[in-house]
Amino acid sequence: MACLRQLIMSEASEFKGKRILVTGGTRGIGKAIVERLSRGGGRVVTTGRKQISNASDGLIQADVSTRAGIDELVAAIMNRFGGLDILVHNVGGSAARGGGAMALSDDDWQQALDLNLLAAVRLDRAFLPSMIEQGSGV
Repeated sequence: MACLRQLIMSEASEFKGKRILVTGGTRGIGKAIVERLSRGGGRVVTTGRKQISNASDGLIQADVSTRAGIDELVAAIMNRFGGLDILVHNVGGSAARGGGAMALSDDDWQQALDLNLLAAVRLDRAFLPSMIEQGSGV
């Protein structure tokens, strides 16, 4: 019994005070990550391309597949938190039709790269300098 209480208490404070961004955290695995980090005491925000009617103030509307969306997101995070302690890249996927490499246009490939690769690269480049300066961050 004491071990269970200790586990619950440590889970409730595991991320206490940590400033956290989870991309793509409005449903599925991303939503579960947001909920777990919040239960652990983290100050968590997530992103979504569209405003969700039942969203809390923990949602920042931004399309992270675009440079402009990343810039808006970074500005919002810096205004709200002044930096980050934890960045979770969860957003991703593909809207490409079937048929393999020969069926996909350059635009199809670019959309996939922007969402699945460049979103993470751009966010890392935006937040890593302050994480290095503060001496911590993941």
